[in-house]
Amino acid sequence: LGTGLFSMAKAEQHKGWLEEARIGEHTPETEEYGISSLTFQSSKPFHPARLGKALQTILDGAEPPFDKSIILRAKGFCWLANRAQYRSELSLAGHRFGVTLGDPWWAAIDEDDWPDGVDDAVDPYWIDPYGDRRQELVIIGHLKDKEAVMAAFNACLLTDEEFEMGPEHWATLVTPETDPFHVVLGDPAEAEGDQEEHQEEKGDAEVEAGAEWPPETHNEP
Repeated sequence: LGTGLFSMAKAEQHKGWLEEARIGEHTPETEEYGISSLTFQSSKPFHPARLGKALQTILDGAEPPFDKSIILRAKGFCWLANRAQYRSELSLAGHRFGVTLGDPWWAAIDEDDWPDGVDDAVDPYWIDPYGDRRQELVIIGHLKDKEAVMAAFNACLLTDEEFEMGPEHWATLVTPETDPFHVVLGDPAEAEGDQEEHQEEKGDAEVEAGAEWPPETHNEP
């Protein structure tokens, strides 16, 4: 820049410039390398044991659909059936994923304590009686069969029959021994207290492919 060496006329004759300018001639890098994305959303909670198994299957990459549809990155928040107070934040990158305790759902906070504007922000997602509780995950990778990937995550949700039984039943779906997130997120009953204190006690976790499940926690010093 400022050297006088750049020539617009010459640049316009470059093969790459022409491909970009001619609609349909340039293949986007996402398509060229087979990278695509999808967003998984649901207003039903995940069964914690089913989600834990699915995440391990994603890392191992040995069972359908994750033997052919390779997830490279996933990030978002989850509603776990036995945890009504807080979101669970999920992040997956490469061969590891992390799970942390997120912010409280707005439905778990008295509306008198909401800051201005929250009601408008959550209105598009609000479904009584569970409010803004939902799943929202963005998934990126070599998704050769998006329908199969969506079906795999849908299979982690509560069934219609389980959903109709309500939160009291959901709390009994897993025990501390069978809850794959118990070590990471702690006892759901304890999480009804202060969120920052609970996160400090439980920390977060990163799980690598082939690692033993459930994972060890890693607290900040």
